[in-house]
Amino acid sequence: MKHFITLLSLLSSAAVVAQTAPGFSITGKIPGLKAGTKIELINTETQSRAEATAADGSFEIKGSVEMPSLFEIRFTNPEKLTNIKALQFMAENLPIQISATHLDSLPVYTDTGNLFGGNYDCISIKAGDAQKEYMQYLELIRPYEKASYDAFYNMFMDEKRDTSPEGQKRLEEAYNKAFGAHADAVYRFKNEHAAYHFCIGMWTNDLYTPFAHTEAEIQEIWNKVKDNNSPARLDAVRKAMEYARKYVKGKPYTDFALLDTEGNRHNMSEYIGKGKYVLIDFWASWCVPCRASIPMVREIYKKHSDKVDIYAISIDQDEKAWRQAMEQEKMEWNQRYAPGDMFQAVVEPYSVKGIPHMVLIDPQGKIAFVGHNAALITSVLDNI
Repeated sequence: MKHFITLLSLLSSAAVVAQTAPGFSITGKIPGLKAGTKIELINTETQSRAEATAADGSFEIKGSVEMPSLFEIRFTNPEKLTNIKALQFMAENLPIQISATHLDSLPVYTDTGNLFGGNYDCISIKAGDAQKEYMQYLELIRPYEKASYDAFYNMFMDEKRDTSPEGQKRLEEAYNKAFGAHADAVYRFKNEHAAYHFCIGMWTNDLYTPFAHTEAEIQEIWNKVKDNNSPARLDAVRKAMEYARKYVKGKPYTDFALLDTEGNRHNMSEYIGKGKYVLIDFWASWCVPCRASIPMVREIYKKHSDKVDIYAISIDQDEKAWRQAMEQEKMEWNQRYAPGDMFQAVVEPYSVKGIPHMVLIDPQGKIAFVGHNAALITSVLDNI
């Protein structure tokens, strides 16, 4: 079902199309919002989106949602395409008013998909109870977000940072502490306010992480959120639970065929159940994030080769490109090749939606972890 029934700008002489069903009406007046500014409205939970155009610092957008949902509204000045301003808020089917002292008060939308900065004391969003719940979350989390960003900047971006081994160790410890505190604060809030619409959205996203939850953990999440009063919201959770049960943590691995560097055909089962963990790293020569993660995989190889065997499995369609990348990267661990139908056979059983895609299988042949971040794999292996 579409989450946007109608979307229109009331900033021109165009006729207004009447809404035939209950919905929301977002009105805004923001000084500095120039005529011609593109306005994008995105439902962050479904990625449904629509556009309008601003004039004279004001706008109005109409639509409807099945349930209170987290939306993002972006303002792109055609004269400054790299300076996108944005806000997030909880929308439900009622009037919503957005105002600010000036467009410059709004956070900046970054190319990483995050919002940065903004003077929230100069921003007002009048909406329903779901927005009040979300504001409660933001007021708690903002200090942790700032501390995390500061730690990230100090470690990776500050040109004057201490680059000595001791200095880097201090910065890394501060970075890990800040991000750990941030993650703990988010978890506490969504656990203590599990029936809030925004929190249920976070729990639902968690359920879509494959092989991350046991059956007991899936049921525990349901027990936390079941008191929410939106049938559509609870239906979304049930759908996510079905996915989580399909990819339950500890599920036995699915065997598949692949080729070695000599072109010989093998089954993955030949390498599993030999007393060690097995890390499968699906990658490709053309995948920039894949190749950027290779140094971290190399650290896993050096640090944990006594407990894990690593198999880098290329999904390149161009065998020559795969071999050239192997030579360039000089990966010391096992290299395998799964082109075409061989790779397609693993997409569904391992929920591969992009690469890098890493699968950690325990010595008993059960899936222990799936993700795209080699640093998280390191953390798992450190605790084994």
